[in-house]
Amino acid sequence: MKSSTKLLGTMILVVLLFTGMLFGQSLEERLQSMVAKNAEMYMNPLATAFGSGMNSGWFHSAKPHKLLGFDFGVRAMAVTFPDDQKMFNFDISQLEDYDFSTTITVLSQNYSIEMTAADLYPNTEVPTVLGKNKAVDVRASKDQLVQIITDQLTAQGADANVISEAGTLIDDAADDALNVVPPMEIKGTGLDFVPLVVPQAAVGLSLPMLPIKAEIVVRGLPEVEVSEELGSFQFFGGGAKLALDPFIPVPMFPVNIAVGAYTQKMTLGSVFEANNTLMSLMVGKDLNLMSLGLGVYGAVGLESSNIKIKYDLELPDGTVSPVRFDMKGDNKFRTTIGGRIRLAVININADYSVGADNVFTVGAGISIR
Repeated sequence: MKSSTKLLGTMILVVLLFTGMLFGQSLEERLQSMVAKNAEMYMNPLATAFGSGMNSGWFHSAKPHKLLGFDFGVRAMAVTFPDDQKMFNFDISQLEDYDFSTTITVLSQNYSIEMTAADLYPNTEVPTVLGKNKAVDVRASKDQLVQIITDQLTAQGADANVISEAGTLIDDAADDALNVVPPMEIKGTGLDFVPLVVPQAAVGLSLPMLPIKAEIVVRGLPEVEVSEELGSFQFFGGGAKLALDPFIPVPMFPVNIAVGAYTQKMTLGSVFEANNTLMSLMVGKDLNLMSLGLGVYGAVGLESSNIKIKYDLELPDGTVSPVRFDMKGDNKFRTTIGGRIRLAVININADYSVGADNVFTVGAGISIR
């Protein structure tokens, strides 16, 4: 009992460490410079990754437990994601009010310099929340602005001698432009995969002499305070599995078939809320030889994920505007294949799911079927 409590504490710690790594800068701080459109594009891969991970590990057999049979253990998921979920094109329409104009006088000749938001914020390919942990400043660098100013002088007839004479003035104009517009730095978490750990329990509700064979599954973590700024972290979920093969009129049907429905919710303070659902059709075969059990299973499923985000947007004039939006992950369809081994009452399983993201899941726990 003491060791299982220690293991559960370790699992909780892993989840909280991941949460701290992901939101250590504070999710609000990452989002405060973004309007909802950019925040959605920045966060969308996380909605999909959380959905893929949290919709995994619900079952390790297509056969429900017998009446009062149960298992208790943990599931660990590693969610991988494609490269196209690591970058997005930042929308600068929110920055169109920023522009810069000045006049440079060289050798008694006046030259007009004008720069739009597209000139001042040209670096629009930036990391998503799952991209590189290296800040990309949407704002132009000084070298970029110097080149823009030089090109405009040339377009207005300035020759090489004028450009040379205007060197210091060009540098000053570039500095003035940078002082007019604020930096807009975007960076991700630099994760190669999203790790998730889930404590989970199941109990059989199968009834002897009746074809109804089912089980109830619950999972979750209690409310834990992450930080004063972020508030508490918690998640909980549940679902059920119903065997279909008892209703199939084929004598000694060679495999187990079941259908399951599962849902869960995760929250982080008042900033982040994730809701995930899965409907799955499972098929598998179990072989039990006294203290040894073996099994294989596969499934196809329909899934969904949704994230709600709430934060305050800091506007250029110093005021704060509340931003609220929902995001749907790209999770729609998944396939799963896996296997398990039972030694006495210790059950170990592993499976791999392919969907919007790919997920490798391992589980271990006590199981009495």
